[in-house]
Amino acid sequence: MNTHLHHPHTSPTAVICENLERFGGAPARGEPDPRAVWDEKEALTGLDNILNLFVEEVAPDGTQLADERESLLWGFVNTLHMQTVRLDRAVDKLSPKLKDLQHAQDGTEINAWELERTIERCRNLGDRRDAFERLRDYASHVYCADTGKTWRPRNGSHTSRTSQLTSAAIDARDFMRARREQKNASHLPEGTLVAVAGSKPVSDADAIYAALDNVRAKYADMVLVHGGGQGAEMVAARWAESRGVHQVVCKPDWNAHGRAAPFRRNDELLSLLPKGVIGFPGSGISENLLDKATQLGIPVKRVMLASA
Repeated sequence: MNTHLHHPHTSPTAVICENLERFGGAPARGEPDPRAVWDEKEALTGLDNILNLFVEEVAPDGTQLADERESLLWGFVNTLHMQTVRLDRAVDKLSPKLKDLQHAQDGTEINAWELERTIERCRNLGDRRDAFERLRDYASHVYCADTGKTWRPRNGSHTSRTSQLTSAAIDARDFMRARREQKNASHLPEGTLVAVAGSKPVSDADAIYAALDNVRAKYADMVLVHGGGQGAEMVAARWAESRGVHQVVCKPDWNAHGRAAPFRRNDELLSLLPKGVIGFPGSGISENLLDKATQLGIPVKRVMLASA
């Protein structure tokens, strides 16, 4: 034990110097940061240990807390996701300053120094953001393995710059906005849009996988479009995750449209102009989507499934 840490005559300066020697110091504001962003291997190992605690010790099978495990894991992944979003916004806030400094370069050392520091700050924030995205993606895989569901934020999109996701889940509104603006590639995956509809609980997941595999054999660049519902749509989302197929998720906007939200969602989904729609047995809402697709001349293929 370092008994001198508790000695009443140890000066604050000595304590600070010892901590700097043992742990290193953060640079002053505006100074270069020589520290590594992270130790990826150790961070992922630590994250794996934390997630195992959730699954095996905090909320193990056979306990009532096991019923809360899905919510716990979702919230943990979401915490990492929100940190990624926060760092994204921090970089965005620096972008105007970076542009101004680039335009203001006049050969003076002061302006050049400030531009260099701002570029480094953007790079550091971007690297931190990518690190948290890698952590989020790893945690989302654990969530999928434990719950059988693809992790998605409650609002917006789930994309990955670091390519750790096998399947990005893009919110339909982000997709449509990116299509109009043609500027955000992460929200505009290239490929053939194929929609699925059907919310009835099913046990014949193999039939859904087989139907989607057949379509993908014809369209290797397939992008799956669905409403983010339960039953067949959830199975289709798991299929996309396992096959590395990007997803465009078109959820009902209940706040904006109330009871009409599912039908408005159908209109929005079809406005994406999918190449075709695969219809699995579902509700009247699913049938409404299939009927509208037929009226628009979009090919519809119905696949019958065994009931749960």
